Amino acid sequence: TQSTWDQSSQLMVGILLFCLGIAQIIYGRNWHHAYSGKGQMQEEVKGINSGVFLNRVDHFNLTSTTTYEQKYWYVDDYWDTKQGPGILYIQGEAPGQIVGPRTIPLELAQELKGRLFALEHRFYGVSQPCRDWSLDCLRLLNHHQAMADIATFISAKTREMGDPNRKWLIIGGSYAGALVGWFKSKYPHLVHVAYSSSGVINTIVDYHQYMTQINIDMKKDPLCYTAIIDLNNYATIMIQRGTNEDKRKLKNAMNATFLEDLDFLMYFTDLYVGEVQYSARKGVCSKIIQIAKERDMLKRVELYAKLGVSIGNAPHDYTLEKEKDIKIDVHSSSRQWLYQTCSAFGWYQTGSTNHPLRTGAINLNYYKTICQRVFGNNVFPVEEYTNGITGALQIVPLVHRTIFVNGGDDPWQWAGMRDENAGAEDRLVLLVKCDDCAHCIDLYKPSKDDPKLLTEARAQIKQKIITWMALPKNSITLADQHASYSKQLTLLNVCLLYTSPSPRDATLSRMPSSA
Repeated sequence: TQSTWDQSSQLMVGILLFCLGIAQIIYGRNWHHAYSGKGQMQEEVKGINSGVFLNRVDHFNLTSTTTYEQKYWYVDDYWDTKQGPGILYIQGEAPGQIVGPRTIPLELAQELKGRLFALEHRFYGVSQPCRDWSLDCLRLLNHHQAMADIATFISAKTREMGDPNRKWLIIGGSYAGALVGWFKSKYPHLVHVAYSSSGVINTIVDYHQYMTQINIDMKKDPLCYTAIIDLNNYATIMIQRGTNEDKRKLKNAMNATFLEDLDFLMYFTDLYVGEVQYSARKGVCSKIIQIAKERDMLKRVELYAKLGVSIGNAPHDYTLEKEKDIKIDVHSSSRQWLYQTCSAFGWYQTGSTNHPLRTGAINLNYYKTICQRVFGNNVFPVEEYTNGITGALQIVPLVHRTIFVNGGDDPWQWAGMRDENAGAEDRLVLLVKCDDCAHCIDLYKPSKDDPKLLTEARAQIKQKIITWMALPKNSITLADQHASYSKQLTLLNVCLLYTSPSPRDATLSRMPSSA
């Protein structure tokens, strides 16, 4: 029966969370997927309220009830207090906001007559659970604690809204999209529908697929592709084979004489990859093609540097000065997100000899050195450990009433669920294959100029959410009940594997608690 299934499901989730708690006890540059693009700014939207929620500093230390102030925002203007759902727009690795360029959560609140919330991620913005960003404090910064923050918040707001059967929709993009998928698999009793946009649910430490996709995307404009190859080849040759004077002139043209050689090459490539990631390839390519008309390579580099400044890239962001500073800066995300990648996720955008857009010298050793320079020798992610706990792509058969969406040009799609055949009666997997449709493209404010495929995808997503939200709470098909229960047993076995004494413990015990 449904009640029997709910009891067994919640029991299994409880066991998994218990194992997670044990694991916490045992194992002691373009870093970001940050927001980009145009849309409504938070200050332009009326009806936004903010508050402070007292959440636990450490959810997995049952002997401590110490709390911290976690900021949240909410919009009540569209809420039907009797039947309207709770909607949580999950925040990621940046100071939080409830409305920005990504306006779809607000539009869904209007459609569903829901109460919209956004909860700032711990250690970002003003939501600081510790005195500073020392390594001792950062052990409390991980996806396990973040999901427990969300669970506590949803439970409290459900009580506040006066209906224990209140349905919830959660939404998130990129890392926050991964939190959506992981949360739906670990706290299914709290969430009715989940919508993950570009959710990087699969940890890949050596993420060479990022630059491989950038290579594919750039080839769509042959003139731009050739211009970028020429610039990259020139910079790489000057750095790797040129004289000290050659290097000085090149770095001076980029206003980056203070950067180490590999940090410089990383900065040089990052000038345009962020634009490709956020569906602005055509715009940046038109400018790069103009730059390529300059015959003198050094002058061409100077123009390229000005382009970088105009789109918000600065060489000082590649010095690791911000990453080494342990003082809290509510406007900065660099040190915190670097810690999360170094301790748990990786997703390092390595180069490859298979394509010419980033030198192969930007390899895993380069990133390992960065982690060591900032956090010490023992902080580096163990891919199979993180995936063993989160479930990675294996959560997809487990979750119900869940949407996974990726853009066909998104370099992050290879860390997410992009197999449309993985959909089911109560799961939707979409790969939006339109030109320049990249990271979290489905969450942005719709435009009359949007490609037809993107418009159709948004309509399909919206209709699925409306249909599923109308279903009784926690209703799933019989076939999916069995599949879900089987998958929970599999994850439990993985959990027991990684929390049982074994020779592997000697390695894992050196990982920080956020691994």
